Amino acid sequence: MEEIKLNKLTQNMKVISGREKGIELREKLKLDEKDKDKKQYKIVIDKNVYSFNSSCFLGLFGKSIRELGENKFREKYQFECTDLIRMNIEDGINDATNNVDTLR
Repeated sequence: MEEIKLNKLTQNMKVISGREKGIELREKLKLDEKDKDKKQYKIVIDKNVYSFNSSCFLGLFGKSIRELGENKFREKYQFECTDLIRMNIEDGINDATNNVDTLR
């Protein structure tokens, strides 16, 4: 499993927010390519982060969830983070699977 440390791209932000930031991270991480490969990825979110806003999460992973489906997304991308951030992530996955992400 390949590890991706998000804090290297977020410059140690405590609050990761904004759709534009999510889209920017998606491009930097080349997730369109990663979605199609056979690898699995562990996304490491530093324990000093206390909020991962759903708009940012959807900018970063919304397309992946819609294209892969929830189960394949969960198999491909696993998250190492605090319980609080895990709740933010679950909210984002729920929003993407229930079409709450209207700005596709």
